[in-house]
Amino acid sequence: MATLVKKFNVIPFINPYTLFALVILGGVLNFLVYDSWSSQTSMSKLYLLMCIQLIPFIICFTRQHFDYLAFVMFNHFFTFSLGKLNHLRMNLKVDEIYPAAARAIDELILCSILLIIGYYFSRQFIFFRFVNKEKYQLLSLNRTQLVLVAGYVIFVPLFLGYLPSYVITAHFATMAADMVLLLCSFSPGSETLSRYLKLGVAFSTVWYFLSTGFLTMVGNLAGYIFIASCLQKKYKQLLLPLCLGIVACLVQNVKQDYRINIRENPTLSVQDRLDLLGNLLFVKYVEDVDLEEEEFENEDKEGVSNEISKGFARAGDDSLEVVLEKTPKEIPFWEGESYSGLPYIFIPRAIWNDKPSRHIWNKFGRTYGFIGSNDYQTSVGVGYFAEGYMNFGYLGMYTIALLMGLLIAGIERLSYYFLGGYYYFTFMCFLMPVMTYASDLTTVINSTFVISMVLIIFRTQFKKMARADDYS
Repeated sequence: MATLVKKFNVIPFINPYTLFALVILGGVLNFLVYDSWSSQTSMSKLYLLMCIQLIPFIICFTRQHFDYLAFVMFNHFFTFSLGKLNHLRMNLKVDEIYPAAARAIDELILCSILLIIGYYFSRQFIFFRFVNKEKYQLLSLNRTQLVLVAGYVIFVPLFLGYLPSYVITAHFATMAADMVLLLCSFSPGSETLSRYLKLGVAFSTVWYFLSTGFLTMVGNLAGYIFIASCLQKKYKQLLLPLCLGIVACLVQNVKQDYRINIRENPTLSVQDRLDLLGNLLFVKYVEDVDLEEEEFENEDKEGVSNEISKGFARAGDDSLEVVLEKTPKEIPFWEGESYSGLPYIFIPRAIWNDKPSRHIWNKFGRTYGFIGSNDYQTSVGVGYFAEGYMNFGYLGMYTIALLMGLLIAGIERLSYYFLGGYYYFTFMCFLMPVMTYASDLTTVINSTFVISMVLIIFRTQFKKMARADDYS
């Protein structure tokens, strides 16, 4: 049995704990989805999709060795399925799925299965066949490196408005890599300093939101802590990203008002911005709730929980649902237009000043009605499944699903080759581009390329950090 496990360690269906988990999950699945195909709008369809998306994570959890597919599918579960369930149950308060969503869920079930097949096929026969599973390792940071890495994350956002536009992408890639490095390293003799600097990074993410009105860094930090905690089996730390997620959901409902106020008053001090945010939250969750309870005494009084639910719903992605509904009935197929940037996406703008800009996100938003037809500034994300369909129909969507499985496995293999072993740092850095649900194919590939280039610049230093590790 041990020989069989070693020989087929890329196939996750032989661990006895995994088999037990699948038996239990199968029983739950049978209970939830027995009528999935008897009704086109049955909630069981959504439950089935959620189970499919959770299976890779459950398998990895029982084996205590996580792979890329586990986090990719878990993010699909969190971004789409959980958001959709929350929207239907908490906001609409219905027991059936409306037809447009039911159709999207049907396609996501098939696309998820194809992606999983593509991933495990690639692992078994292309990328992972001759690689044994090793223990993941931390990198070592000395005091100087620790201060430099944390200092970049803490202080560079203060000067973000002064950076030229062509280095913004590289900046965010560098900052993401630094945040991950802080979570995936240890500093012998500087443990106390490390804790204070990590606390400084957390404050920096809050400052970034106060300065810009964008929750990007807060969301990224929560995601990084979640992944690092799972990889390092520090499950008690999962409470922190949970709290950050709840706070983000609360802020989502006042974020737009906050942005408008700080844009109209750009000279507001940090204290004034905190007061502004506090007032907006107070009005939203205290005054409004009190008024609602007085006016609707006999109605649902779970005001704050409902507002959290609404805030969480805004984090979802409905691009596939809208694309399936309107293409090609109202909007013709794009016939590969959104992929036109792939041939030159790797050429830096610093070298090619006249490099064509990609406006797919704004055009997508205007074309499909997410934003006004005269809004040429706002960008709207489109998931790679939706992108595949809006270009080439069902064939394009199913092909992209298989290709993404292969791409995810290939990038996971790249994370191993970068330092010649399994390291938390490279695992997380290369995971970020492929984990996002609401991202188009060109963005996934471009983000992977940018991260690779940033890491290559410091590869020699990373290898020294890796050699200093003692499998702690």
